[in-house]
Amino acid sequence: MQIHKHRPAFSAISLLAFRAQRFGPEILFPCLIVLLTFLMGCKKDAGLEAIETDANGYVCLKCSAKLYTDRKVFMGSKCPQCSEDTLVEVVGYYCQKDNHLTIRARRGDRQGPICEKCQAALVNAMKDPHEKDLKAWGATKVKG
Repeated sequence: MQIHKHRPAFSAISLLAFRAQRFGPEILFPCLIVLLTFLMGCKKDAGLEAIETDANGYVCLKCSAKLYTDRKVFMGSKCPQCSEDTLVEVVGYYCQKDNHLTIRARRGDRQGPICEKCQAALVNAMKDPHEKDLKAWGATKVKG
């Protein structure tokens, strides 16, 4: 006897397909509804996607140094360039009008988020930047 290890969704779909073959067309329509429900439920959550990142970005509020580290490495508040306690994490704000990611300090900046490209106010647009975004912003990698 062969044992197959499938994910629960695929096991349920296989079972429904078997039942549809066995019982005929009267169960085919409910099987299709269940199949479509499984397929539509496999989207990635936009909220989780916004906070998933592969790097941590920082900016110094005094000397404006832009730095980033690997995802598992975190820096304190002391800037490695000016040695002041003014280093803060950065966050991105995604503009849907022009597909631009504006990166700025998470706190300590009194101005509200505005797109650097089109100057539109960015509301409910927070997104953690990835390593490629931080590099494009001009940040340099710091080893932990």
